[in-house]
Amino acid sequence: MAVSMGRLEVETADHVVLRYDLAGGGNRGFAAVVDFLLASIIALATVIALQALPLRGSFTNVVFGLAVLGVPLVIWGYFILLEWLWNGQTIGKRAYGLRVISGDGSPAGFTAVFVRNLLRVVDFLPSFYGLGLLLVILTPKNQRLGDIAAGTYVVRAPKPRIDWFSLRTVTPLGAGKTAEVRRLPGEAQRLVREFVARESGLASRDRARVAAAIAARLRPYASEADAALGDVELIHAVARALRATGGER
Repeated sequence: MAVSMGRLEVETADHVVLRYDLAGGGNRGFAAVVDFLLASIIALATVIALQALPLRGSFTNVVFGLAVLGVPLVIWGYFILLEWLWNGQTIGKRAYGLRVISGDGSPAGFTAVFVRNLLRVVDFLPSFYGLGLLLVILTPKNQRLGDIAAGTYVVRAPKPRIDWFSLRTVTPLGAGKTAEVRRLPGEAQRLVREFVARESGLASRDRARVAAAIAARLRPYASEADAALGDVELIHAVARALRATGGER
């Protein structure tokens, strides 16, 4: 893993390099504003709903007290659940094209998401994300305190697009079979793009090994006929499909 000029490069176990543009303080700040507004609305709606329950006497005060104490938990839960279940994105992050990833390029797991959000209260000091934004600006990997503790990164995550230059000039794909695949995750699309761009520089043994690993990830999304293709043939067929659709499969 390396960081250079605002770009994070992660080398997978199969020696495929994935490149991500690190998110700066601007977009992260705007995304945080959107998320805090939404989380606050959800928390307020929860309090109002609890107040509307037909309770009497001391139960009313108890429920209201619990609702007020639960507001921070609702806000924390908003960030933790969405980042964990939504591949590293919240509504604000998705709106601004951002994503939280782990050090190996995969979406952050629950533990990492929990840690980075647990420390959000510290990053918030002395006022709205004061310390957090300062660290994002000053640290070479654009990480706030929660990211440093959890080993996570916030990167730009636009809709995956195919690298036309790589597909058309580095490795000619010809006019062979085009694979029929169900919606392919962006991570798998990047692996296909990187392989097609770099396969000409790989030794035959390394090429076969890397192709086998990538093809194993593609087959669950391919039709039965396409899954029966050889490893390299399947990758090329998927690359042709991505080229034809502009990387939106």
